[in-house]
Amino acid sequence: MVDDQAGHSRLAVLGTVAFYMVVAISMTLLNKAVLTSTPLPVFLLLCQSGVAVILLATENRLGPMKTPKFNIEVAKQLMPLCGVNVLGLTFNNYCLQYVDASFHQVARGLVLPCTILVSVVVLRQYPSALSLTAALTVTSGFFSGVLLDPSPSSSNPTSHSHASTLGPLFGVLSSLSSACHAVLIKRGLSTVQNSPIALSYYNNILSTAALVPLVILSGEAGGALRLLQGTERATFFWGAGITGFFGFLISFASFLSIKVTSPVTHMISSAARGVLQTILAVYIFHDVLSRGRIISIFLIISGSVLYVYAKEKEAKQAKPQKVPIDLRKLERGGDSEVLFDEKDEKF
Repeated sequence: MVDDQAGHSRLAVLGTVAFYMVVAISMTLLNKAVLTSTPLPVFLLLCQSGVAVILLATENRLGPMKTPKFNIEVAKQLMPLCGVNVLGLTFNNYCLQYVDASFHQVARGLVLPCTILVSVVVLRQYPSALSLTAALTVTSGFFSGVLLDPSPSSSNPTSHSHASTLGPLFGVLSSLSSACHAVLIKRGLSTVQNSPIALSYYNNILSTAALVPLVILSGEAGGALRLLQGTERATFFWGAGITGFFGFLISFASFLSIKVTSPVTHMISSAARGVLQTILAVYIFHDVLSRGRIISIFLIISGSVLYVYAKEKEAKQAKPQKVPIDLRKLERGGDSEVLFDEKDEKF
């Protein structure tokens, strides 16, 4: 991780990583709190996406970053990306509804193996032996959590047998969607001239449009109407507004985390975020940490760190080798002198 801080101060790196972790953890815990009181995951997602569109429009008018003019042809090219994104977020909210916040990382523990699988099938990029070992470690962590944890959802009013089946199932679907999204996002960025703000702009508008019929198809339209007429609507919309604001921030937080640090540091901060999220979930929601859950989280984080190490090792091996030159053996002419510093010797 020698390049983490290239061009940036340590304070900027630490501040960016802290900002990303605070936003990501807050988003998950706030979503869990809203879904516990009002189990309408798709309608909640629609409200959050609508808030993000309003904030983008406000930022476009008053802020320094300007979004492009909406182009139908560009929107058509980005529809597959936005469709996968909507599915991933929907599955993630359903997963969060059916499992404890402390079990959420376990339920979505197959993101890394699914990413490698999609890379092999779609991009024909095959993992190294060490990367494959890391993926197998993460996979074993997922199954140990699913099989050994007695109650993935100790606080959910749904029956335990029902929740223990649906929670991990939606977690797997969310992981697979996230893996596909990671592949499609490269094409999406090239469509908008590698502009993250432009991609966020199109993504939020198209996602909001796609979520309207999805609310009806999911059967949540009746519940949404009852909510609008009930006494809890103010609480729900306050929660949706706050989580929508954090959802707006998280796209910038992820971008800044990779821009100011490195992708490796970003992945390590994600692993640390999972640990902090679990601890906070135990404190806030009184989740119970079973032995199976602890083992599962440990294996998933260990596999993720091993994968980071594997990618670092692959990156170093891919760099062209430089011929070592011992400056101390060079002849000196006249009164000139060759200065040599041990820490500057890089081979």
